[in-house]
Amino acid sequence: MRKYKPLQSHLERRQGRPEMLTFEDIEAIIGKQLPKSAVVHRAFWANDNEGYHSHARSWMGAGYRVAYVDREEKVVRFERTR
Repeated sequence: MRKYKPLQSHLERRQGRPEMLTFEDIEAIIGKQLPKSAVVHRAFWANDNEGYHSHARSWMGAGYRVAYVDREEKVVRFERTR
């Protein structure tokens, strides 16, 4: 999860406010490129913290969920779960 820890920290600082981020924004936050699966597979953005989904554990650990994703426009909206 280390790769996505900066995303978790970023969302924690939002204090529950929803946020729309571009994939480029997320890459700037984490300091690395997102994998191709972020664009190719909708499942990458699933709110699933089981198994190998360290990226999902980062936003879910901050108390957020992916409420909307558009892989063509490369945007994702995070909303508070708690």
